[in-house]
Amino acid sequence: METVAGRTPSLIDEPPELDLAAATELLRSRYGIAADLRMLRSERDRNFLAVTTDGRELVLKISNTGDDAAQIAMESAAMRHVAQTDPGLPIPRLLPALDGSSVVLAEAADGRRHLTRLMTVMPGQVGDLVRLPSWFAASFGTLCARLVKALQGFGDPAAHRRLDWDPRVVSSLRPYADRLPDARRRAPMHRLLDRFESLPEATRRLPGFVLHADVTLSNVLLGADGIDGVIDFGDMHHTARVADLAISLTSLLRESSDPWPAAREFLDAYQRVLPLEPEEVELIGELVLARCAASTLISAWRAPLYPGNEEYLTSLVAGSWHVLDLWADLAPEDLAARFHRICGTSRATGPATPDPTLLARRDATFGGRTLSPLFYREPLQVVRAEGAWIEGADGRRYLDAYNNVPVVGHAHPAVVQALARQAGVLNVNSRYLHPHAIELAERLTASMPDGLDTCVFMNSGSEANDLAWRMARIVTGRSGVLAADLAYHGVSEATAAFSTNTYPPSARPAQVGTFEAPRVDGEGRQPTGADARQRVRAGREQLRGHDVALLAVDSVFSSAGILTPTGEFMRGLQDEVRAAGGLFLADEVQAGFGRGGRNLWRFADYGLTPDFVTLGKPMGNGHPVAALITRREIAEQFADVDEFFSTFGGNPVSCVAANTVLDVIEESGLVARSGAIGAQLAAGLAELAPSLHDGVRVRGQGLMVGVDIPSEAGITAVELAERLREHGVLVGTTGPGGQVLKIRPPLIWQTREVEIFLGAFAAALV
Repeated sequence: METVAGRTPSLIDEPPELDLAAATELLRSRYGIAADLRMLRSERDRNFLAVTTDGRELVLKISNTGDDAAQIAMESAAMRHVAQTDPGLPIPRLLPALDGSSVVLAEAADGRRHLTRLMTVMPGQVGDLVRLPSWFAASFGTLCARLVKALQGFGDPAAHRRLDWDPRVVSSLRPYADRLPDARRRAPMHRLLDRFESLPEATRRLPGFVLHADVTLSNVLLGADGIDGVIDFGDMHHTARVADLAISLTSLLRESSDPWPAAREFLDAYQRVLPLEPEEVELIGELVLARCAASTLISAWRAPLYPGNEEYLTSLVAGSWHVLDLWADLAPEDLAARFHRICGTSRATGPATPDPTLLARRDATFGGRTLSPLFYREPLQVVRAEGAWIEGADGRRYLDAYNNVPVVGHAHPAVVQALARQAGVLNVNSRYLHPHAIELAERLTASMPDGLDTCVFMNSGSEANDLAWRMARIVTGRSGVLAADLAYHGVSEATAAFSTNTYPPSARPAQVGTFEAPRVDGEGRQPTGADARQRVRAGREQLRGHDVALLAVDSVFSSAGILTPTGEFMRGLQDEVRAAGGLFLADEVQAGFGRGGRNLWRFADYGLTPDFVTLGKPMGNGHPVAALITRREIAEQFADVDEFFSTFGGNPVSCVAANTVLDVIEESGLVARSGAIGAQLAAGLAELAPSLHDGVRVRGQGLMVGVDIPSEAGITAVELAERLREHGVLVGTTGPGGQVLKIRPPLIWQTREVEIFLGAFAAALV
């Protein structure tokens, strides 16, 4: 970008010399319009307000000779473009001359010929001539963003020009720093201009378009309760979007005793229309200061040249110094940090380098690592993730083979888009009607066996299991629950009681009984349906003063070591508990959403028809959302004596996330992919397992795989997980004593990820 000051032609050439009489005759002869004219304020053009004999108000604009025909044509084309892309934006409309042209030539008294246009007048009062109402900052932000959005897609070769008013090139105005009327201001201005030398390069890669670049208070017209007009496209050029924003924001802040509240209102409204990139927000403060500096320097240059127009040419100086005095002494990083907080971009990515204080700060506020443990001996600080990969603060990328919450991959663009757009429109509790929740409930119940027709939303699998327990107690009139040994079903008081992996058998509450998980015996024998029924009966005998209301089963027995029972065994559990008068819960919080590779829900693999199905974890791909599916008669019996409400359960943002997850699973065929890729993974692990120990067993189905490592192997699952982390792969551990390696990746894995994982696994065994 050229950076020589004083090169904007219309700031060099003299304004047009057309008086009222000449302008009146021009309007009559070329446009056939008789009118009374009066001159309007302008820095470099001649503008006249024309009131016609029939009462219409028009503006006759006589352009500076520094504005060439291509630029005028660009402005005219841009106005027509905006009128088409956003007809509601209040901009003037061009009127044709008698010969049909939208631009005519007018000769001034000094012999120069000027490009001339006639356009409609927008109603309202000029913004810098009135006291700004309380609503203005927000309306101004909305208007500015709408105009930027309307101009996207507009292009013109004439837009690639240099303007002295452009805040990106303010350092080129350095020669005028020594002309500032207050000599005390000159040295600080030079230091400030040094700071702005980097702006052209810093803005080069930011979003840029052909933009108005002068939506300022002098170019907006205010009505009683809104902005009625935007005028003067004369500064249009290709510029960074954030530079255009800074020009408008600066004009607002000059009028604000405390700029920060006005900046917040403006930017809040702007981002409702056009969210900003963090890299743009980083430069807002610098560009505002640069625009203020440009105002003072151009005034110091031009006011002495045109003493008759001094009041107009110095009208921005006081406000510009006001902002400069408040912000210029702030370090650029401090100014940027304030704007990031306002715009919500300060925490978008997290620190790019490891923070050595985080662990101590976490321990001090989280109750230490005993209460809330971390993974790995050296905890991993993460900063971002995409697809199947997580990036650490050290810049290293790790293949994610553990986190099932991002079921369709970390930061999936469709889910992110859905979340962001809905969050920008509405989020409210489910006691109002909204289609996202209803659509999600319809889709979930349609995927269930007949009879499971009622859906209740909440925020987590724990809450879903807790509600199932409450319903079961009311419906059966009983208070006992059965769960597998080493089961996990949640963190509420009720669900923690039947999460039997969290406490020793001696601490089991009286209302909780357990049944043995379906482990293969030493001879390779799978437990049968008869075994299941006997285990339910034995569990009932453990209940002290209670009888069974509910049997809860995690469909993959994750905490018991990732087991793959037969359908006969699972149906035995279901049938026996029903015969005993209890209800059956299929906990799909870990197993669901296609992880098993055959059906959307793992219980369907076994031919089950549960009384309750609970969903959670991956349901929103990281956004908290969960659901309980049950039968209408169960819900009605519960509702006779109680009701359920969750403030956030079923909110539009959560439901749009969950609907989008279902969309991605369906569109990408992730259920079938989970089965195929899971088979590749299990086969590869089975081939490598003997090199670790003959007793290693690979279990699982789809993309839920366990590697059971016996104590004789000479390495624990925990140690192997540490080694895999060193080789760039993240896994977990589970099962009795934590001896099972838990592999539970996002369902978007393909053969490439399997190969990377198996390579790391082989390397970790060495």
